[in-house]
Amino acid sequence: MMTWNGWWLCVAAVSQCVVGLIIVMVAVPLVVPVLAVLWVWRCVVMMVVQGIHGGGVYAASGMDALFALDSTGARAAICGVAVLRGQVSVATVRNRLAARITEVQDTRGRFVHAKFRQVVEKRCGVVVWLPETNFHINNHVRELHQRLLDDEDDMLREMSARVNLPFVPGQSKWEVLVAPLRNPATDKCCEWTHTAVIVRFHHTLGDGRSVMRLISTLVDPPPSDILPHPATSSCSRASRAAHLLWSLTHVPWVLLRLLKRTDASALHGPRLSGTKFLVWSPPLSLAALKTGRALAGVSVNDLLLAGLAAALCRYFTEEAREVHPQVITVVPVDLTPPGTPLVLTNHFSLCTVPLPTCAMSKRSRLMTVHRRLEVLKHSPDVMVNFLVLDLVANLLPAPLARRALATHGVTMVASNMPGPSDQIQMFGEVVEDLMFWIPNKSRTGLGVSMLSYRGSIRLGLNVDSALIPSKTLASQLMEHTTAEVSAILAELANSEIKSEEIHLPEGGESYSSISIGGISEVVATHSTDEYDDDGAGVGSFSYFEMRGSSDRRTIDNSVTSFENEVLCPSEDQYLLGRVSRSSASRSPRSDLELEKTFHEIKRHKFELSDIHLEISDDNQIEDR
Repeated sequence: MMTWNGWWLCVAAVSQCVVGLIIVMVAVPLVVPVLAVLWVWRCVVMMVVQGIHGGGVYAASGMDALFALDSTGARAAICGVAVLRGQVSVATVRNRLAARITEVQDTRGRFVHAKFRQVVEKRCGVVVWLPETNFHINNHVRELHQRLLDDEDDMLREMSARVNLPFVPGQSKWEVLVAPLRNPATDKCCEWTHTAVIVRFHHTLGDGRSVMRLISTLVDPPPSDILPHPATSSCSRASRAAHLLWSLTHVPWVLLRLLKRTDASALHGPRLSGTKFLVWSPPLSLAALKTGRALAGVSVNDLLLAGLAAALCRYFTEEAREVHPQVITVVPVDLTPPGTPLVLTNHFSLCTVPLPTCAMSKRSRLMTVHRRLEVLKHSPDVMVNFLVLDLVANLLPAPLARRALATHGVTMVASNMPGPSDQIQMFGEVVEDLMFWIPNKSRTGLGVSMLSYRGSIRLGLNVDSALIPSKTLASQLMEHTTAEVSAILAELANSEIKSEEIHLPEGGESYSSISIGGISEVVATHSTDEYDDDGAGVGSFSYFEMRGSSDRRTIDNSVTSFENEVLCPSEDQYLLGRVSRSSASRSPRSDLELEKTFHEIKRHKFELSDIHLEISDDNQIEDR
């Protein structure tokens, strides 16, 4: 029998959808003529450009156009490095890239990875792809210096100095630099023991997943797929249509949240200088993270982001002298359906989540991050943001699109990418380390990347000097992050009460594929932890599914075990809302109490997803 809270949740959801649908129906007659004019202008420009340059010219897709609208202070260049054991020559790298990437053609004689031979340019406000004149692999693959790099710190200094440099005009925006590297563990100061293959490419060429899959073609021997894909489930047309309609009715609310989004941390606001620091963290054990995931009922991503939030809290305390309650973070959400052929493209959405950076206990911070990401996974923001970004970047003239797509109110971008689980070989040598760094955008000068490789995870930081003035401070932030993650894992391992692991149904994760006018999306309906290789973890179960679990403490502890650990009022109110705190007992609750508590949390999840994690009760602090 549905309680009053359940009825309230249903009525509020239906009301919101109805009001949103009315707003959309009123706005469509006003917006469509404007979009039609912009589309006609785009078609006219493309006809003129094709008439001038001939064949091989086409308009950039929405997300490609988005990254083409970068600035001199924050060029959209992704940087990566593979540290190889042994000596690798420039000729070897050139021959391998030519044989497996740049010269590969299909049965019709067309280049499979044509973007490596194309230049992205702006013509009359439209972003277009043009063929590179006189393409040659030697212009893109070369030796970094004639000297030997001393160690990995020297390598990172060279990469930091080059990451934001402009690409050569008229050439495709990518380069591979081969640098001899000395192993600091040896006594011979001039011995060439390792090779650093440094890759720098513009984000218009593709996103992280497509590039990682492209790297798999360089592996000896090439694997079937370098990245794991979640399982898929069939989805009826009726459910696809229902999800589309539900997302469209939330367009006004998502746009309202974007307009209201603000951030006032010490790492947000100043104009970026263009000088970057690239650093990386000590490696973390992936096995230890999976153990902590099972103990806490969260994902590996939750653990990493909780450690990062704690490190930012420490940075604010020690360096900024002012602790900010949260930082708004952009989280890319991959929308590539499993089984999609390798194509260099940008097919992901951008969503925001506030990371708690105020003083609070480790468990409470971890659960705060977990709950907020769960709200994000089931919100319409993923699909609406993708459609809006694609539409704006496609149709608006470049100057207007740059202003409309500026990352206002955002402090940081955090991207997590699972890499090869086993050691690989490239260019005939063993790869000892593998890492990438994501670019800055507009005035968001803090980018954190996370990559797993052969049983460990590293975090990389790309930060502008206008925000963190020295490389030492940037390195400390990464070291503190790994220390905080290790502390969380130690606390979970030493906990007296450990929840039993809840196993998802066979397949581990459930996805539904949605196709809308050529735009495909994978909507997660359970855990989206990409490191979940054994099908174990906590998904988005309903109350009654959780009640049937063999361990009732899983439900009881998810509400009560963190009630006495919260030190930050706003985070406390986010987690529990109006749930009573009078009882600190860990004894099992009655079914009625558990059901009531569960609906309270779900009601607040609904409220927070609609007004961007904001509680507006008079007696509570707003979490903006």
